[in-house]
Amino acid sequence: MCAEELRAAPEPVRRAAQETSSALAWASAPLRYWEGKVKAFNTEVDRITGTLDGAAGNKFGAKGTDGKPPTDQEVADARAAAQAEARRQWWAAYDTDIVEGSSTTAGMFRDGPTEENLKAARAAGALPATPGVFSVFPAYWHDANMEQAGKRANELAKKLTDPYHEPTVAELEELRKLVQDYGKDRAFAYTFLDGLGPKGLLELNGKLALYNLDTPGAGEEHNSGFDEKGATLIRDLQLGLGVVLATATASTGTRTGPRGEGYTPGKYELPDQWVTDLIAAGRSKITIGSPDSPLTNVDLYGYQLLGPLLRSGEYDTRFLTRVGSDIIDFEMASGKNSALWTETRGENLRLDWTQGHDRSPAGYDPMTGLMTALYFNPEATRDILTGSVLYDGTEGGRLTRLDYLLTDREWDATKDLPFGAEWRTETDAHGEDYKKAGLELFGAALENATTDPHGDRDAERRIVESIILETNVDEQAQGHKNGEHSGGQTVIGADIIHPEIRDSMANIVKAYIFDVNRNISDSYTGIPDGALNVDRTQLVRFLTDIGKDEAAHQTVVDAETVYAGTEYARALHNPDVKDVDQLGALNNISDNYGHVVGALDLGAVTAGHDASTEQDEKHNEGVEDRFALMGFVADQIVGKVTDKIPVPGVGDLAGEFVSSALDDAKEQAMVDSSGQSAYEIGNQLGASRDAASHLVDSVYYRSGVLDLQNTGLLVDGHPKPMEEWTAQDYRAWDDYKREAGTRVASASNHAAGAYQDGLTWAQEILGKPR
Repeated sequence: MCAEELRAAPEPVRRAAQETSSALAWASAPLRYWEGKVKAFNTEVDRITGTLDGAAGNKFGAKGTDGKPPTDQEVADARAAAQAEARRQWWAAYDTDIVEGSSTTAGMFRDGPTEENLKAARAAGALPATPGVFSVFPAYWHDANMEQAGKRANELAKKLTDPYHEPTVAELEELRKLVQDYGKDRAFAYTFLDGLGPKGLLELNGKLALYNLDTPGAGEEHNSGFDEKGATLIRDLQLGLGVVLATATASTGTRTGPRGEGYTPGKYELPDQWVTDLIAAGRSKITIGSPDSPLTNVDLYGYQLLGPLLRSGEYDTRFLTRVGSDIIDFEMASGKNSALWTETRGENLRLDWTQGHDRSPAGYDPMTGLMTALYFNPEATRDILTGSVLYDGTEGGRLTRLDYLLTDREWDATKDLPFGAEWRTETDAHGEDYKKAGLELFGAALENATTDPHGDRDAERRIVESIILETNVDEQAQGHKNGEHSGGQTVIGADIIHPEIRDSMANIVKAYIFDVNRNISDSYTGIPDGALNVDRTQLVRFLTDIGKDEAAHQTVVDAETVYAGTEYARALHNPDVKDVDQLGALNNISDNYGHVVGALDLGAVTAGHDASTEQDEKHNEGVEDRFALMGFVADQIVGKVTDKIPVPGVGDLAGEFVSSALDDAKEQAMVDSSGQSAYEIGNQLGASRDAASHLVDSVYYRSGVLDLQNTGLLVDGHPKPMEEWTAQDYRAWDDYKREAGTRVASASNHAAGAYQDGLTWAQEILGKPR
């Protein structure tokens, strides 16, 4: 927008020219704004007078009594009321458009294009949308405002971090407003943090943590000394600073070099050196406290002060991978496990206020913050976990970070609390009430990273394969304590998966249920490309451990039901498979189902919620759910196959298909234990062995390949829904299987036996040495 001579001029000249052009461009905005206000006022006055003149022709709406015309007095009263309302409206318009408008116009001339003035000008249409200076300068003005706001935030932050300065509520509230209003603006975030520096940011968060002390029961009525408003203020500031950090480190630059190995940051993106300095500060000790009370000071790693900031903001993959990888590596290299962070804690000192203070982690362990950020960024999770490989002879090597976090790291929630006598008493009495938030988030992050429909499928499968491997070869899988490597026999019942993440592991298995069956099958001679490839024995142990959790157990059983139902229907409608071969195909599917569910049920038996033998009301309800689901799945699968709708058997769509089928079943209330016939089935069969048999029956019955004439099971030429069967219908079905339906009976009986074989096989595997 300028001549070549100006572009070549010295920077002060160019800056002066820019400022002059900006001032000239802005000068018209207040005039346009004032012009609009005057026009708005005149328009409103015309409306008011027009309304008043119109009312005069109707005697101002005056009404007489008893059907008579209004008297002169009644007309005069109505006229006075109408004129009074007109005057009120005129003054309201005058105050809004003329008084306030002139004040705003004067402010626009006086203060220039501030954010408030830009907002007012846009609202009034004083900034034209047509190409020209107004398509350039508003962005320039906004960035200039944000840079100024960032500088003000930096001034406040440096004042607050002064060890001899006692923060005031006004200062904290001003900083809170700045980060809440502008935290997602790149110009503000960059200017703020570029001036503050990475160490300054960590020191600021440390100073904020000192603003309020935390004791057990803080905020309750008996603890009148606790400042709840102060806690909320610090929470908002920490959340806001997290957003600022995420904004300033987001990738907005461009790749350079022949192979894209270089990178040039965007205009308002913190450079790589800033992140490098943040990592250095994270590994260094930072003292927080008062110089007047050195005995109460606490030396913390910078990463501990970064952790709370990772609880908010949408962090960029590039930034999160660098910082997250180093946090994990730094802890692993220390040899102290999670005690690296929790061995030194301040008395009643909470570092993390972002989640409140009611039995939430105190923030000494930065892994909780890191896992929160990774939960929202599956790509960074994959990059971190696959970015460190140990080649020890294991095919493809071992993912060391995943191994450490999954099997070796201690996730003790009672250690991530403030120090002090009151807290020792609290953990002794209520330690079990504190959840391992970081571990739960890690499980959820693994789930998201391995089931991301838009992610790198090879990396996702690599992580799942590593999860199954590492949980099996860890010393705790042999019943030993963490870190003890004495070898020996497998211990039935030894946990190989943290109970807190079994639900996430179950969801991963659900997403890979087609691959799981291919790996566990006796009939597959090779695993197709792009599919999960794991050791069968290790897979069985993994499934057994998942089965220890009731909800996780049900998740995988439901997914396996969808898988088996799909495969049964496809086998029955495959024109290339006939007679004996068809029966063999059905039996192979039943073998897979038996292996998977048998392993899960062994875990249930081990954990004490015996899903295969329990006969109480709760179990019967669960069996009813399973049978209702089977019927629904059989209907859906058979419909897809007979309508020639593709049903995925392997690849990216398989897990999505299973999840979709289960979601549809829930929406159709197929899992609410309702319906008399479903209840009768639960009482009659009531166990996984019978469930395996019933699934075969359900798909066969609905498949359309059976001749059910003269059985009494057809209604208008279609099979009567099984959920509507009576006792007579059950007998009719049994009679059919004994006579014309011997192939159905054979497949059904094999399915029942396959489940029992699968359970026995799992028991044998868990009894073998590893």
